[in-house]
Amino acid sequence: MVETKELNLIQKLNEASKHIGPIGKDGNNSFQKYRFQSETAIKYAVESAIREAGIRIIPQYEVINQYDKASKRGGENHFVDVMGTFTIMDGENTVVGTMPGSGQDSGEKAMAKACTSAQKYFYKQLFNITDKDEDPDADDSNPNGGYTQGTQKRQHPNPTPASKKQKDTLGKLFQAISDKAKTDLNVVATAILNKAEATSMDQLTHESANELVILATNKLTKLSEEGNKTA
Repeated sequence: MVETKELNLIQKLNEASKHIGPIGKDGNNSFQKYRFQSETAIKYAVESAIREAGIRIIPQYEVINQYDKASKRGGENHFVDVMGTFTIMDGENTVVGTMPGSGQDSGEKAMAKACTSAQKYFYKQLFNITDKDEDPDADDSNPNGGYTQGTQKRQHPNPTPASKKQKDTLGKLFQAISDKAKTDLNVVATAILNKAEATSMDQLTHESANELVILATNKLTKLSEEGNKTA
């Protein structure tokens, strides 16, 4: 890795990204029959790269929704949704990003799974981590579940409406994108809401709101990187 002392934070992130590369599918879901990149493999690759670049990433999580739902086998599953906030720092400058995460379990592990999910996918998006293979998350684990790659839309019999916290987060992201892109706020909001086939945030489900948060976060990150390059 090149000397990073004279690099700014974005340049250090770019340098770290060069040394991560594709990560193979080392995990196996025997129940749903697919392989995936494990949290351990992603954390190991990211930690090694950012440590060499002189970067730390500090996570913080806020619970935005949790509920219990009866399982088909009897009993209840606990569902937790969190919004992860990740502060990236090098001792001088900081960059903050967000990523939602969801977890389910019959016990208290649901919270840990939600936090793990947020961190794992934040790392994957931040460093563009791929496995050079088709992403299993692009397919529905239930072949009759109504998830299509083209629209990335899941259909559930009784979808949970988007929470106030999710709407507030989207509102802040819309405003930040509007400010960065110097574009009218209504134009930004309409363009992003259209991705979920919605005309207002009141029409969003909990899941579609999470997907829009990821989309808007990625858009804001890209605008920030472009701004740093031209600064």
